[in-house]
Amino acid sequence: MKNSRSTFLIIGAAIAVLGMVAVAAFWLLPRLLGADGDAIVQHMPDNTAVFAEINLLNLQDNASRQTAAAFEETYNSADIPFNPADPSTIFNGLDGALSSLAGVTVSEDVRPWVGANAGAGFLPPGEDGQPRWLLAATVRDAAGATAFIEKVNGMGQGTAVRHDSLVLLASDPATLAAAQAAPDGLSLADSRRYQQTMAELPDKRAATLYVNMAEMDKLLATAVPPEQEGMVQAIRGILPAYTSLGLAAFATDTGIQVEMVGLHGPLTATQQALLAAQTAVPTSDAYLPADTAVYLTGQRLDLLWQLLKGSLDGLGYSTADVDEATRLFAGLFGFNPDTELLAALDGAFALALIPTAGGTAVPGLSGVLLAEHNQPDKLAEQATLLAAGLPRLGFATANDNGVFLVNNPDGTPLAVYAVDGARVIVSTDAAGVTAVTTTTDSLTAAPAYQGIWAHLPGEAKPLLFANAAPLAGLFNLDPETLPITHAVMGTTSDDAISRATLLLILGD
Repeated sequence: MKNSRSTFLIIGAAIAVLGMVAVAAFWLLPRLLGADGDAIVQHMPDNTAVFAEINLLNLQDNASRQTAAAFEETYNSADIPFNPADPSTIFNGLDGALSSLAGVTVSEDVRPWVGANAGAGFLPPGEDGQPRWLLAATVRDAAGATAFIEKVNGMGQGTAVRHDSLVLLASDPATLAAAQAAPDGLSLADSRRYQQTMAELPDKRAATLYVNMAEMDKLLATAVPPEQEGMVQAIRGILPAYTSLGLAAFATDTGIQVEMVGLHGPLTATQQALLAAQTAVPTSDAYLPADTAVYLTGQRLDLLWQLLKGSLDGLGYSTADVDEATRLFAGLFGFNPDTELLAALDGAFALALIPTAGGTAVPGLSGVLLAEHNQPDKLAEQATLLAAGLPRLGFATANDNGVFLVNNPDGTPLAVYAVDGARVIVSTDAAGVTAVTTTTDSLTAAPAYQGIWAHLPGEAKPLLFANAAPLAGLFNLDPETLPITHAVMGTTSDDAISRATLLLILGD
């Protein structure tokens, strides 16, 4: 297990290196030679579960250069080595971490020889149950590549070789042999599923991610603890039956754009109804304050509940079990949460993070769920009945002018809820409820929010908006130097393909 963990750490460090390269790559491009856009994927075995690739040649345009330059101040404020006169210094900050994990450094062992393309693949475990991985990179300096190979092979952490125009580094000799044989047999590039997935993504992409779900299931079988397998199955039961996932990232004049695609089998009737219910214009943003940090919009929580209810067999609960539990709930509380509450949430809903002085779960931010109920005359009664019944289970409740506070049996805060007309509000703390019910300037009036959805492709339906400034502290970033000001995401789907577009918008 220790060896398994160390190999994943090495891969994680390698992918981190690829990510850093993607941001600052354009300064190194004049020195990059011999790039081959297909060489990496042609050496990945056809049963690769996860494949990630960086193509530095697609970072030569002005948009990519402006994007990378925008992060200079962020690097400096975070004490990440960066010198505009010698941009390669950005990689030196990774030397210590990579050296402790893999015994090599970026500045001395990797950067001197690596070319324009680099990729990583994860494969299902071998017969010994150990994870298998493969790294591949094009070469621009043969002597440097040879020195790297000799050093890696001398350490015994992996197996490296020079093959064709690449350096291949694998977890074990069998995986390395499969990579060498792939171009002459069946490689990931020959996979029909891979080809179909990539055909749905832009050709000019700086970063690519591909996931084969069938092979991924084999990988998860050894990576997910047995006690968490049911939760994974429950989540998968809500989603379409994906066969593959793809992602492409590249720079635009607006910022960083990420296109995501999922190929899947036919949707169920409930999934089709949920898809059809999503609107081209949000309807719940008018109820949130102007300084909302994160806003996720959607329709029909009742259908989401039906999907979740049907997927709980992964956790060992049948639909009959759920029905019995809700009937017992009705006997205790006076209403059935399935048929009288959740089934009535058939309108708009919103999930939000709002800056407040409370922030019980997240410092400075309150989490809020807001959902429309189609029988508002019954909603207030249900809120009161819930507060009256919870103490029978050991929970403490208090009614503060229609704002219900719920504490766990040990006295710690659990949640706060309230009824506002035809809407039910559930929050992590009272400050979140107050922010929604007393707002005078709504999110729709915020200058940064107005017109934000116009950045998305015309067919994409709004899903997510985020304001970066109030979130920066969660990641120990300085909002004054963070170039990303906002993020916006939209989705569009049909019966066979789901698509999503994420835009990270840079400031002027």
